[in-house]
Amino acid sequence: MDGAGRPAVTTLPSSDAARAKVRGDVFHHLAGLAVVPTVTALAGRGIPQWLADADAPRTIEELSVGTYVNAGYLRVALRLLASAGWLREIATAAPGAPAYEVTPRGRVALRVAPPLFEQVTSFLPHAIRIDDALFNRRETGALPLLTHFARRARQRWRIESAMEDSAASDQIRRYLDGMLIGPIMVALARRGVFTRLLASELDLDEIDGNRSTLSCAFDLLATQGWVAPSASRLALTEEGRYAAQIAASYGVTVSYLATFAQLPALIFGNADLPRVDEHGDEALVDRAMNVWGSGGAHTTYFKRVDEIVTEIFNRPLDQQPSGICDMGCGDGTLLAHLYGVVRDRTRRGAHLATHPLQIVGADFNKVARRETSKTLRAAGIPNYQVIAGDINRPAYLASELEKRGIDSHELLHVRSFLDHNRPYTGLVDYRPGARTSASSGAFAHRGRLISPDELEENLVRHLRRWAPYAARFGLLVLELHTIPPALAAANLDRTPAIAYDATHGYSDQYLVEVPVFLAAAREAGLHSDPRFHARFPASELATVTINFFSARGEADA
Repeated sequence: MDGAGRPAVTTLPSSDAARAKVRGDVFHHLAGLAVVPTVTALAGRGIPQWLADADAPRTIEELSVGTYVNAGYLRVALRLLASAGWLREIATAAPGAPAYEVTPRGRVALRVAPPLFEQVTSFLPHAIRIDDALFNRRETGALPLLTHFARRARQRWRIESAMEDSAASDQIRRYLDGMLIGPIMVALARRGVFTRLLASELDLDEIDGNRSTLSCAFDLLATQGWVAPSASRLALTEEGRYAAQIAASYGVTVSYLATFAQLPALIFGNADLPRVDEHGDEALVDRAMNVWGSGGAHTTYFKRVDEIVTEIFNRPLDQQPSGICDMGCGDGTLLAHLYGVVRDRTRRGAHLATHPLQIVGADFNKVARRETSKTLRAAGIPNYQVIAGDINRPAYLASELEKRGIDSHELLHVRSFLDHNRPYTGLVDYRPGARTSASSGAFAHRGRLISPDELEENLVRHLRRWAPYAARFGLLVLELHTIPPALAAANLDRTPAIAYDATHGYSDQYLVEVPVFLAAAREAGLHSDPRFHARFPASELATVTINFFSARGEADA
């Protein structure tokens, strides 16, 4: 408080370096949420030790001797450790099937980390329910473990400072911290606690919840330098204010904690675990949290999407699509937003009485379709249709639209972060190895290893099915990507790639590198308009792209 009794005002970190430090911590925390349970699962079968003791690189087949392994998820796990810089992938005569050897840093890390990681992995069941532990006044059983780990975090996990690789020890500490900090940041942000702390200091008693567990949580945030130590008042430091503002960055990775808790079964047991529970809810992902976590980032991307939509609907009226179709419409938020953009910012918006805009939401999920209908109805949008749709079957979508008097070829087709999440379908008339893939990705379907060449052929065929519907008015795609492990390992403070690769790899989603995606689109007959191509970040570390594809031969970005 200042002398007049007003809340002390702090600002965002004053330098790019300070903000970059916070982002680096966040990226390590996110990686830790994936790497810690992955190493624990692998250590349970002795794999890190086998690799460390080997006198030559080991393949997945060699690592599988004597134990049942789902090769696809093991490949995902080993690639994560390569992205962390602890393993090195070595090319073999079998394309897409590298061998692995431990790096010097990995030799240090995999000696020290497994017992620590195993202890913290035991907190996962409580981390999944951390909101109850923090905001339910009755004890949930989380407090003793959380108190113990908070003490260990204050002691810097008792990793010897004399450890021969200080970078490895720092990496291990940040990974351990992430297992605790990530769920706490999400719970506090979703409950509005950070909004209040960004406005003023608080007494702990002003937060309605379990005082003991909340106190322990803020002690953990203090170990990050994000909460100022105080006997009576809670206050965010400058770096803490920035961390609070980007707290939603934790949301998507934390939403997969139930998946990470099942890694021993996914990698070494029954990979075909139920993906939905008896109520029809997703069993391995907290979807509401996932949507919340992705919302902030999507807002940034949608600004670029607005530019594309505005250009299209500012063309002469007879050169505009009849409407917009969002495949994988979710809750309809994007469709409602795009309708507003057209209505308020384009030539078409002034002529909706004579040239109405057809809005189509398509989704495989019945709940999503119901939510989209609510969203579009609440927004007062006329002429909308919400129908069942499958990203793998554009011809089926066209048939369903035709029944409603709508020509799919006359629509602008859009989708956000869906192509990598398409249900995997096997290939007909494809000979393994018939193509040479440029992707370093790890791909699995229910535990089965999918080779990069097979996955790339699948992607080309998938995009080719959509090409006819992009011929007239185009296909607007937001997509998520991976980056090569060596690039990730060299930029651990600058990319969330490890977390993305884990959440998507273990849940049968298929991230490929930006150049691989664009090359597949070209082969499928889709061409990206260079005026609108965007990468986030705008560097070789790009993990998100926006592309406006046509099938009419424009030059690629």
